[in-house]
Amino acid sequence: MARKIGIFETEQQAITAIEQLEQAGFVQGELKVLAKDSEHSRRIEAESDVHVDELRELESTSDHDGSGSFGMAAATGYAGVGTNAVYGITGYGAAPYAVGGNPFAAAILFNEDEHSSSLHALGLDDDEAQVCSKALQSGSLIVIVETDESKSLFDKEGGPDLSRLGAAEAVFRECNASIIASGA
Repeated sequence: MARKIGIFETEQQAITAIEQLEQAGFVQGELKVLAKDSEHSRRIEAESDVHVDELRELESTSDHDGSGSFGMAAATGYAGVGTNAVYGITGYGAAPYAVGGNPFAAAILFNEDEHSSSLHALGLDDDEAQVCSKALQSGSLIVIVETDESKSLFDKEGGPDLSRLGAAEAVFRECNASIIASGA
């Protein structure tokens, strides 16, 4: 799937973009909206009838299976193994990888963003996840358009983008997206 990502500073900009995308022929299955939490998503869901994936909700859902955060790993017993390995038997900092395959521990070690596993679960690659994570942390809203369309024979390098994703980018520009990124 190819995608175009628009990052918006205000709820109104995101709502207007969603409305214009729908008028341009995009359907709900092709649109994905991301927000930091329910405070940032309520109005969009109420005014657009498009579901908003809330990062905090996604992360708390993954916490329930013991893989989302270090706190849940401790509750499920994984942290004890990692803590003993890190502070006890093998010495300080020697084996933080032993925290039961916990992605949070890996995030600390490799300076990976703590939201990237949730964003990867939504289908974003590393670069997209990094851009989106920074935007979400600052309270921005993200509208993603995904299509299975590829460039046609009529699209030439350097020429106008006549694809559906080109139309999505035009909507993002018209609605004052602060960042527009092309996805996979």
